[in-house]
Amino acid sequence: MKKSLALFQPILIGLTILAAPIVTYAGAHTGPPKLASVDPYIHRTNFVVADMDRALRLYRDILGFEVNSLGPASPLMDNIFEIPAEADTRIAFLSSTEGGFGNIGITEVKGVDLPPAQNMFPTVFIIEIQREIDDMVAQLKAEGLEIKGVYDLKEPLPRVEIVFTDHDGHRVLLMRLPRPE
Repeated sequence: MKKSLALFQPILIGLTILAAPIVTYAGAHTGPPKLASVDPYIHRTNFVVADMDRALRLYRDILGFEVNSLGPASPLMDNIFEIPAEADTRIAFLSSTEGGFGNIGITEVKGVDLPPAQNMFPTVFIIEIQREIDDMVAQLKAEGLEIKGVYDLKEPLPRVEIVFTDHDGHRVLLMRLPRPE
C-alpha cells in the first residue's frame, strides 16, 4: 500500500505536518510549545527498533519510562530515517515521569531488513536510575539481555553503572548515583 501512496508523498507529508499537533501530541501539550531556554537544546533522541512491543517491555516496563503517544509514524519520519516505502512504521514517544513530553522516540520498522549490528557501538544511551542495581540486573537478564558489565566507580564521582545492549543492538548505560544523606 505504501508504494501506491508514494505518488502522493509530498501531499501526505504536508498533511502530516499540519496534523502532527493533533495526532502525535494529543493530550500531551495544552498550549503552544515552550521554546528552549538554552541554545543548543536537545529535544529527544529517536531510534529504530524491529519490534515495538519488545522495545516497550524494556524501556517502559523495566526502565520505567511513560508512553506519551503511540501511533503510525509520519511519512516525514520515514524520510528522515530513509525507510523504504514498503516498510510499515509506527512511533512511540516516551518520557520520564518528571521529564517533558517525549524524551525518547522509538520508531518501529516492519517489513524490511534492518541494518546489521556493528562491532563498535556508534551511540550509547546514558540513563540515570534510582532503583537497586541487583534488581535491575535481574530484570534485564529475565528479558534475555546480556549484561556487558556492572561497574562500581569512585571517580570522578561515586556511582554504579550497568552496561548492556538492547534487543535491537543499541548500547545502554544505566547509572545509579549515590543518594544524598
